[in-house]
Amino acid sequence: MVKKASGKWWMRTNYTDLNKACPKDPYLLPSIDWLVDGVLGFALLSFMDSYLDNNQIQMHPQNEEKTAFITDTGAFCYKVMPFDLKNAGATYQRLMDKIIKDIISTNVEVYMDDMVMKSTVVGEHCIALERVFSILRRHQLKLNPEKCSFRIQAGKFLGFMLTVRGIEVNPENARAAETTMPIFGNLKKGGSFVWMHEIEEAFMRLKAILVAPQSPHLSHPRHYNCDKLSNAKTLECRMPTRSRQGLIQFGLDETNLTRSRLSADLDAKESD
Repeated sequence: MVKKASGKWWMRTNYTDLNKACPKDPYLLPSIDWLVDGVLGFALLSFMDSYLDNNQIQMHPQNEEKTAFITDTGAFCYKVMPFDLKNAGATYQRLMDKIIKDIISTNVEVYMDDMVMKSTVVGEHCIALERVFSILRRHQLKLNPEKCSFRIQAGKFLGFMLTVRGIEVNPENARAAETTMPIFGNLKKGGSFVWMHEIEEAFMRLKAILVAPQSPHLSHPRHYNCDKLSNAKTLECRMPTRSRQGLIQFGLDETNLTRSRLSADLDAKESD
């Protein structure tokens, strides 16, 4: 179990072996730049987030036992799609693209569980919202009211702060920059480097933030293929630049599977 920033608990399962055995779903996720550009300039915006997005998709009965895991109270498997499957994101995106295909890009932009409604007229916005709610209700999909905002003029979408004027600085990123600026400002001063009191103070401030529990400035380390990264940088240099920045409660079911048939173990320490 992993504690989220909101204080709620998030169940995570180690499906490393299962993900290695599953082929990659080739379904393409939409370009974030295109989605953000498609929302700019609209006077009214509504931001919506699905509730336990992947858990709203039912697992095929024949595949339920493949999601099995062990706890100290027994063996369980998912009846709904868990979060840690390799193709969970592509599956959810395919679902959303299918059920709202008639209004996608026209009135709504979707990136997996994040949706934003856009319009310039209040009446048109209300009609579009009613249509989306009707579609979600028909397919028994639920929204998270704590993360939804309706009929506003500015909001955050996929890490970008969107307003009528365009893309603005994200306050969260600005605060992170303000935190690190003192020490980098001192390091950029001319002359030889001397460890002074102001550098010591700036360093201690930065250290306190980085070692804080659930620091928003840290993430899990990622492993990169240096050759692929070098090729990607070369390709990026050749591309034109853009002028605009651009167990019951969760649907679990106990099973009598033997340990040899289980695909993954629940390891709380590893999840942390």
